[in-house]
Amino acid sequence: MKTLQDKYNLIVEGNGDVANFKREAINAFPHFVNGQNSYDDVVAILKQKNIIKEAITDQKEQAEIIYNGDRVNSYELEKGIAYELKEPSEVWKMAGAGKFTVTEEDYLKAKKKSIENLQKDPMYYTRLITGEKMVKPEKRSDIMVALNKKGDNTVDKLNKMEVIKENKSLNTIINSVK
Repeated sequence: MKTLQDKYNLIVEGNGDVANFKREAINAFPHFVNGQNSYDDVVAILKQKNIIKEAITDQKEQAEIIYNGDRVNSYELEKGIAYELKEPSEVWKMAGAGKFTVTEEDYLKAKKKSIENLQKDPMYYTRLITGEKMVKPEKRSDIMVALNKKGDNTVDKLNKMEVIKENKSLNTIINSVK
């Protein structure tokens, strides 16, 4: 059985039945809508009560944004969204990241871009705003490397031991102290 949201999405796409949607809405929410309301009134009332929303065309992308948004620092994410939506000089002048109005599409684009940047560097927007030098990750030397067919990579060149050269002047000083 489809929900009212699914039926509304079908109507927006042009495949749904308006009369069926209206009947289902009246049966499900008689305290909000009645038979006297038109289809447009029913949709407006249900949107106002947050029962239905505008048609989400790509629900997989929405779910991915929500999932990835939960995996980054919320404070940095808020800063990132504000940075992506406003000019960088205006970010410091804002009373808070949520104090300006934007379209939902622009907000989702900014959120997606800021999540991508924060997954690369968790302090990306703090560094960007403060002018701190961006740090590129170094090549890790503590990861095991598989042998190649020739067998010429059996020696770990990155973590090899270094020969310490004896400093003769230091030894003479130490011996003279004794």
